[in-house]
Amino acid sequence: MTYASDLTGALSVLVFSTDAFAAALIGAAVELAGYRPIFPLDGEAPRDAVMRVRPAAALVDCDHAEACTEAFFGPAMMVGARVATFSSKRSVRVLQPIAAEFDVRYFSLPVDFVQLSTLLADLTKPVEA
Repeated sequence: MTYASDLTGALSVLVFSTDAFAAALIGAAVELAGYRPIFPLDGEAPRDAVMRVRPAAALVDCDHAEACTEAFFGPAMMVGARVATFSSKRSVRVLQPIAAEFDVRYFSLPVDFVQLSTLLADLTKPVEA
């Protein structure tokens, strides 16, 4: 699978959040971990963003009504993106069933840098056939 990367070879990570501040913080951590954070364009549907970017991974705020759905997870997986869901408002107990239903990873905020770096490394490692 070929993923979008920048000129330095950094893999792209698409970040969806209902909270612009949280998205910026997550994006900064993604960049510090050696990946290229990308955000949807203003007004861009999550499905359109993932089809445009074709990221290695997508981090999805489960409070984002359009992105935390099967309508997004399916196309994301179709382009080879591995997905992790997160929430600052929901407990892990609420995230677990969503993650299990769609076979995606999850984490809750706040997340420490080492945990996020490990998650990104896991999400972007090549899948063995």
